[in-house]
Amino acid sequence: MDFLFLDNVITAPDVEKQISHFQEWFNSFINWLVGMLPNIISAIVILVGGWWLIKLILKIMVRALNKGKADQTVISFLNSIVKAALFIFLGVCVLSALNFDVSTLIAAIGAATVTIGLALKDSLSNVASGTLIIINKKFKTGDFIETEGIIGEVIKIDMMYTTLRTYDYKEVIIPNSRLTSNNIINHFTLDIRRLEIPVPISYEEDIAKARSVIMELIKNDERVIEDKDNKIVVDKFNESSVDLTVWIWCASDDYWTLLFDMREKIKSALNKANIEIPFNQIDVHIDNCINDKIDFIKNFKKGEDKR
Repeated sequence: MDFLFLDNVITAPDVEKQISHFQEWFNSFINWLVGMLPNIISAIVILVGGWWLIKLILKIMVRALNKGKADQTVISFLNSIVKAALFIFLGVCVLSALNFDVSTLIAAIGAATVTIGLALKDSLSNVASGTLIIINKKFKTGDFIETEGIIGEVIKIDMMYTTLRTYDYKEVIIPNSRLTSNNIINHFTLDIRRLEIPVPISYEEDIAKARSVIMELIKNDERVIEDKDNKIVVDKFNESSVDLTVWIWCASDDYWTLLFDMREKIKSALNKANIEIPFNQIDVHIDNCINDKIDFIKNFKKGEDKR
């Protein structure tokens, strides 16, 4: 029997041959499937188990970050990065279970990672530093920190940058890598602080009297912590003054108000006690011999004028 399809004649032997090829292919596929069945089952188990494990890891990580009061932007970013890395690892494991050669794939992923890492070296450094800042909690939002001569309140910690607000309301954006590689002073992380107020007085003034006047101010201020070692010491001998340093302990919340108030009170109290606060000055003493020379020159000029 012959079959006619669009002017092409297909004979019965051709049909039988095609059916025979299909049966061979199908039998080969069944044999391959039977042989691969343990690998397929292993791959499915790895895929399902790995999927569940990734969700569990991400859930634990997000819960820990939320407990540590990390910024939501940071949490979202870390979640995306870790999720992508874990799913890539899971994909490699599944392909390996199916007897695929994953060495080339791993090499390609490694090369891509190195290339991206070199291109984004500075950015990745900032990301790593931001992660360390969040984990170590050396400072947090709301703290007043000082670094590289910049003092301000931490208003935001992102993955790459930390934003400070200075006292004159300027926003300073600092790369995180600079914060982890430089010294940082956290001004208000502790409950108490010590004020250091320099007070210059004239060389002619009585140091004990000046100390007594200032100590009276310290004792009468309720914000001062009396149990601490509040004292007044001679710091150095300057060109125009004897420089005293006043040490006053107070609560961190009272630091600025007490500092500004005490400066004003000390100035008023010293003025009231007639204790001079000098300014930079130079005393010029003219020797008698110089005066004699000046008189001689004047007399000499007068003599010439008479002639």
